[in-house]
Amino acid sequence: MLESLRMSIGVLWGARRLGKSPEGLVTFTNALTEARHVLLIMPLDRREMLSTMTVIELLKKRFEGENIHVIADEHGLETMRLLPRSRFTRILESDVNAFFLPRKPFMEQLKRKPCDIAIDLNLDLVLPSAYICRESKARIRVGFARKSADTFYNLQIQPDPALSRKLIYDRLAKCLQMF
Repeated sequence: MLESLRMSIGVLWGARRLGKSPEGLVTFTNALTEARHVLLIMPLDRREMLSTMTVIELLKKRFEGENIHVIADEHGLETMRLLPRSRFTRILESDVNAFFLPRKPFMEQLKRKPCDIAIDLNLDLVLPSAYICRESKARIRVGFARKSADTFYNLQIQPDPALSRKLIYDRLAKCLQMF
């Protein structure tokens, strides 16, 4: 119960901080083909790691390795083998405050790296990942539709709970190919 209260406070606090920056009209036409730098936020759930292969393969085909910036915890760093030339940033528990928001030093380090598209691969709302996605200043911010997702993403994919994780990520990859 205490954790859900902290999460609710974190969402409200994050939304208030993020609400200060107005967003203009976003055109998704050719968003992926015209983008040069992508921020990929790996899922925190280790079970989802293997399921994300379709999305990773799509990004490898579209972007040069050094133009892919991956944010992951210790489990997500397994993707280093799949994206050897990419830049990796490890997010630690100490990088997140009591309300599940990334601390200022971590965000300042992240903001120094260019980003055209940010993709959060967490199926559930993981507040640090969602906040990083929004604060990345990416023109296109992709995530899965869920409660409070409007605050963080401007392109939301509705996951079908009847599908396996792999099929959900396959659909995300197909959706991204449209742009």
